[in-house]
Amino acid sequence: MLQSFYTAFTGLTAEKRWLSVISDNIANVNTVGFKAERAVFEDLLSRSLTTFKNGAPVNQEIGGGTFVAATVKDFSQGTFMNTNNPLDLALDGEGFFMVTDSSGVTYYTRNGQFRLDANGDLINMQGMKVQGWMLDENGNIAGAIGSVNVPMSMDPKATTYVAFDEPSNLDSRAEFITDNPNTADVDESVFNTANSMTYNYVNAITVYDSLGNPHNLEYYFIHKKDDAGKAYWLVFASLDGKPVEIPKGDNNYAFLKLSFKTDGTLDTTNIVGYGKVTLNDNSGSGYTLDEKGGDTGKFYLSNDPDTLITVVPGSLGEVSYKVGDDTRTLYDDGKGHLIDKVTGDVRGTVDYSKGLIYISELANNGSDSNNIHVASYESYDDSESNKLDPKRIETNPVAFDNGAAPLKLSLNILNLKQLASDFIFYAEQDGNSKGDLINLAVSEDGVIKATYSNGRVKDVARLAIATFKDKEMLVRRGNGLYLPNMQTFTPVIMPGGVISKVRSGMLEMSNVDIANEFINLITAQRSYQANARVITTDDQILQETMNIKR
Repeated sequence: MLQSFYTAFTGLTAEKRWLSVISDNIANVNTVGFKAERAVFEDLLSRSLTTFKNGAPVNQEIGGGTFVAATVKDFSQGTFMNTNNPLDLALDGEGFFMVTDSSGVTYYTRNGQFRLDANGDLINMQGMKVQGWMLDENGNIAGAIGSVNVPMSMDPKATTYVAFDEPSNLDSRAEFITDNPNTADVDESVFNTANSMTYNYVNAITVYDSLGNPHNLEYYFIHKKDDAGKAYWLVFASLDGKPVEIPKGDNNYAFLKLSFKTDGTLDTTNIVGYGKVTLNDNSGSGYTLDEKGGDTGKFYLSNDPDTLITVVPGSLGEVSYKVGDDTRTLYDDGKGHLIDKVTGDVRGTVDYSKGLIYISELANNGSDSNNIHVASYESYDDSESNKLDPKRIETNPVAFDNGAAPLKLSLNILNLKQLASDFIFYAEQDGNSKGDLINLAVSEDGVIKATYSNGRVKDVARLAIATFKDKEMLVRRGNGLYLPNMQTFTPVIMPGGVISKVRSGMLEMSNVDIANEFINLITAQRSYQANARVITTDDQILQETMNIKR
């Protein structure tokens, strides 16, 4: 008789524990990343007796009740909630985020509520560091898995590489640059940045020095043909007005000479430097020029008016002269202007095609004996270098006066084409100025992309996603965290996007089904009442037994 009391009591205890599981599920219906638990019931056996009648077994089994043997986690996918916060992440598929506490213990979680701390570390709401791989400059995984850190600023990087890329095109229909007999004062066959009739196209790209200062890199394109009528292009580069020259062997060349095949692609076997450069520098003393032809303000670099000197644009050294007691010092801006180094005023011009310097305030000043001093200049001829590599054309370094290191570039022109289509200039470079972090984004494959104030977007890190062959081995540790129940158990770790997509700006909600939990709640309540009724009935029967002796 007393056994039935204890049998019913096990039912009360089991239903009470089931109610605890149900109430926990309902309480966490709004908990991000929560996975519902399900109670697993098993029966208890009080005694079992087997006898035989006529050789056949007869079993007599009396159960001892039930108990909650285990709880099973429901790892099914929860619904997504849009938060518009790029560091709110949800996993669409299998796996767990990995976070590590200050003692080095790694936990696993589906709760993707992350943020950046003051040091740029990606952490969860408990301050644990999110795990992943840092990426190198090319966006490749570099090193072992570790804490994800987003640099709060980007250091300046000097440009080292420039590439003409698709869809860059030189129009094959462009006019050839030749001397125009109708303009006797201008030799259009000689390149002159100050004369747009001596080149077909000009375009620019911004490059950066070691301090992050921007500089204007201009490319001039000149369509020419040789004596045999074969077309080619000359390319002249100018950095802030200073010529960017191509070294080959012991010589420097002012231009890049390009030829193209009949299909419009670059003839890589015939890329050379053109126009060997000669430096004219009188060991620091420079050249003193007198006016020729009267009080005109015109000064020729050549002492022989019939022998003109072709000057490399932008290569003219300091030009100095006196006006009364004042000394003017001018510099060549590479575009045909002579600029006062003190005031910034334009005080003269230079015609690179003739080696002619004109100083406006020295014209018609009542004297034809004015003289100016030129520190140096560069001239070029029509000789060519040996073959160049179109994937990597090195240039001479260009110096700056702002404290930055000289800038040396490597040019890739392999993708440049010549088709009967409009001129298109598209160039890429690898430098940048200093930038501060302004925005973050996370792609579906778990790559964290940082946007900086200098306009650069950098792939900083890639999140690590862990999964387990048997997820039931995970033990809840609160705050949406799990640990394996064996410390030596090794999870399968892979980058985001392999077994699950990372959804940025979203959170995975609890997968608790309210309707199902309410049904379980009613069932547990009625089961508890039924077991309580059994105890009441047992008590009444026991009372009747006690009343037999009266």
